[in-house]
Amino acid sequence: MKPIFTKSDYQILVDVESRKACIVKGSNSVYVALEELTPLSALAAKHLRMMGCDPKRYLNIGHSNHVIIKEAATAWQSALNQAQHKTEQSNSSMIHCLWQNLPGLMELRDAEDTYAACQRSASLMLEYQQRGLPPTRLMELRQKYPRAAAYILAEAYAFSGSETIAELGRRAMHLLISGASVEETLAILPNVPPDGATTEQYQQSALRW
Repeated sequence: MKPIFTKSDYQILVDVESRKACIVKGSNSVYVALEELTPLSALAAKHLRMMGCDPKRYLNIGHSNHVIIKEAATAWQSALNQAQHKTEQSNSSMIHCLWQNLPGLMELRDAEDTYAACQRSASLMLEYQQRGLPPTRLMELRQKYPRAAAYILAEAYAFSGSETIAELGRRAMHLLISGASVEETLAILPNVPPDGATTEQYQQSALRW
């Protein structure tokens, strides 16, 4: 962390990468999130008055009960702007990687969503005359875009009610966006169907039919 404001025994240190800050007062310190400053709440003002402090000198950090002195507001906002700029750069980079490393994602997702909707309609499934098997076009798209198919499967795990499984799904999605191999990515996913999918559907999904 780097110091951004110092006055007497009061100091603020910030890590823009992790969007965290540390407020030091004498020998005591507290870690807080690097968030937008907001007007002092009535509750915080009451507590400050009880401690003999002038509430007019303080601001709240986000919607938490943490406060900083107004004199540090400019330095705090500058650090916050740096953090937001880094986030925007990172997001732009990931979006570029998404489209570069996952060709056919939109086309395959549309086909998957359409088939999922059809599975909820017995009459539409009759039109396919293939109960239990995805339509030929969907199978062809899965074969044509294996990375996109793996990403959609990983995404299903990312929405799991189990945080452990959801984390594996998110990790697999990140690997695919970053350019990792499909085989490497599928290897980290659980050997159980995603939430809401039957074993049969799971076996038919991305690269597992």
